[in-house]
Amino acid sequence: MKVIKTKKYAQTIGSPLDGKSNQQARNIVNKKIIPQDRIKGFFSDEGWNGIKQIWDAFSEAGLDWDIMGSDYYPSSDGHPMGGKIWKIEINFINNKGKATKLYGTVTAAGAGTREDPLSRYDITAYVG
Repeated sequence: MKVIKTKKYAQTIGSPLDGKSNQQARNIVNKKIIPQDRIKGFFSDEGWNGIKQIWDAFSEAGLDWDIMGSDYYPSSDGHPMGGKIWKIEINFINNKGKATKLYGTVTAAGAGTREDPLSRYDITAYVG
């Protein structure tokens, strides 16, 4: 870690988001870190391999992040496992030296059969 001292405050740089405004940090995560090219299309696996690519990208980028929870949600025709959503938190020090959190969701939307909607899924990920 590297410490940058200015007239206003000292800041520890440990994340590519540190020192950025909240909007800049959101843009970096949504446009550069989330691997959009690798999560396009549909996935047909039982190990959430598409989702794991997002977690790997966060770790490889050096983000301080956590999964705060996950849950299945019903499909439009009432199947109890129509999709799954993960809630995430990303910690960083913003451009004002304040510890800040970005919140986001990663969603696997079922696109499989009526009996097993998650036998095939697509992914959306967004940090707001």
